[in-house]
Amino acid sequence: MGSNRSRDADKRDADKKSSAEAGRRIGVRQVGWLLLAVVAVLFVVLNNNKTEINLIAASPEWPMWVLVVASMVIGFLLAKMTGRRRDD
Repeated sequence: MGSNRSRDADKRDADKKSSAEAGRRIGVRQVGWLLLAVVAVLFVVLNNNKTEINLIAASPEWPMWVLVVASMVIGFLLAKMTGRRRDD
């Protein structure tokens, strides 16, 4: 019976350890998302000045951050459409 208690205690310790590791990973992920959100807000605040863009039929003025985000989205979509992957 003593060995059963020892095995049960070892199992509980292992469960606690794996739970703590899983909690730590989630915490790191949340911190990463928080940092990304802070950087995004700073980007918008610092790049809020209007910039003229020359399109074929018009020349509207948009905030710089809109142009950068639109360019990133267009680049992402073009990469997805071509189906190519960059080799590291």
